[in-house]
Amino acid sequence: MRIADRRAKIVATIGPATQSEEALEKALMSGMNVARLNFSHGSHEDHLKVIQRLRSLSQKLRAPIALLQDLQGPKVRVGKFEGGSITIEKDQIVTVTIDSVLGKPGLIPSDFKELMLACKPGTRILLDDGLLEIEVIQVGKTELTAKVLYGGLLKDRKGMNLPGVNLPVEPMTEKDLKDLQFGIDQKVDYIALSFVRFGRDIRRLREIIESQNSKAKIVAKIEMLEALENLEEIIRLSDVVMVARGDLAVEVGQSRLPGFQKKIIQLCNQLGKPVITATQMLDSMVENPRPTRAEITDVANAVLDGTDALMLSAESASGQYPFKAIQTMHEIIVEVERNEEEYYKISLENEFLSVPSAIGASASLSALKLNAQAIVCMSTSGKTAQIISGFRPRARIIAVTDDMEVLNKLEMTWGLQTLTIKPYESIQQILEQVDRLMVSYGLAKTGDRIILTLGQPIEVGSKTNSLYVHIVGAEGAKRIENSELPLRLREIENRD
Repeated sequence: MRIADRRAKIVATIGPATQSEEALEKALMSGMNVARLNFSHGSHEDHLKVIQRLRSLSQKLRAPIALLQDLQGPKVRVGKFEGGSITIEKDQIVTVTIDSVLGKPGLIPSDFKELMLACKPGTRILLDDGLLEIEVIQVGKTELTAKVLYGGLLKDRKGMNLPGVNLPVEPMTEKDLKDLQFGIDQKVDYIALSFVRFGRDIRRLREIIESQNSKAKIVAKIEMLEALENLEEIIRLSDVVMVARGDLAVEVGQSRLPGFQKKIIQLCNQLGKPVITATQMLDSMVENPRPTRAEITDVANAVLDGTDALMLSAESASGQYPFKAIQTMHEIIVEVERNEEEYYKISLENEFLSVPSAIGASASLSALKLNAQAIVCMSTSGKTAQIISGFRPRARIIAVTDDMEVLNKLEMTWGLQTLTIKPYESIQQILEQVDRLMVSYGLAKTGDRIILTLGQPIEVGSKTNSLYVHIVGAEGAKRIENSELPLRLREIENRD
């Protein structure tokens, strides 16, 4: 099975387990499409090394890779402790302080300076993604006292959540603005904004990106109650949406999470926006070489629900089996898609479409009716290819361009494979190159029918306005050896 035969994409977080050049190559060869750089950890120097290694490997392996910068946001965290951790026990009375001190048994420091403004007696504070819980008894100017409801081990820098409390914070901190500038300078493909609450949060980030003439796309992380209340506006304003299940589960309550996950995915599908499902997809593989049955089902259900990409966090960043985790996710997705019947979501009752949308719908319908082997999109921005992806055709979708930056961004999109061709000036030059690539890469045979979308007149760089039905020629072309193919068109190898 080739990586190119998988439709849903894999986002892998890069960390200590995967940041060396050798490890990054293994991650790519295991099936990673998007590399997530988590700016809650690591220095700019660390991230720069990873970016440079990935760009070099992308060229060497002929495998476009999307770089996703994940901004930390105003994450409310505990501070550091003597010895790195403390244990809190049920019914214990503890003090939480915003003073810059080292924590010790009974004393929990926090870096959230507005904590006292946000809390009142009865406020619940969840620690470490809800594994521990305390309830506020009394609030002072710089510290509060609280009773432990659920105890356990509390380590340095673990998160704090205040479910249902509207925190007086902006979605981008000073650190985020510095990190954002670094990401723009390094030309990352996607920038993920944490703790989005309102459409204006996306607008502000968009203004900063556009003021720098950056082409970076925005990923809105849905992990706050307010985001759910403004969901449609946030989705429309974003380029991609992430179901960030860690904080979202703490915010809405764990039993309500599955329903919200399905709602977000469904709305993204309706509005034609790619959606990532994230957090603890294969969490047991941080320690174990095989996932639990529940995790296998969770990944499968996310695919069945219509997610475009699935994300690995600690599994690939710091786990013991990072490449096995990527490969396991690949295998689960492929098996689900092999038996999936939910293709071709084309509605003929929809409102009037834009020209690219009409061409995309027509290409998808033509591929279905003509039993075409592939839909090939001649792309300058990737927009038409992304629109076609939203119609979920069974035919293979291939975006073709000579712009590597466009190909990198398209690695996030469901079902999309990318090919590089030389600049062209006529449809004849396009067909000759496409025929040769399709046959030599094993994507089609001579005599197969393909649907081509392109802009005409070609010589003036017109945007997509045409659909062309083509029979593959290239009688003299032969399929090239597996080792000579671009990475994602090779048969996948085991990477234990």
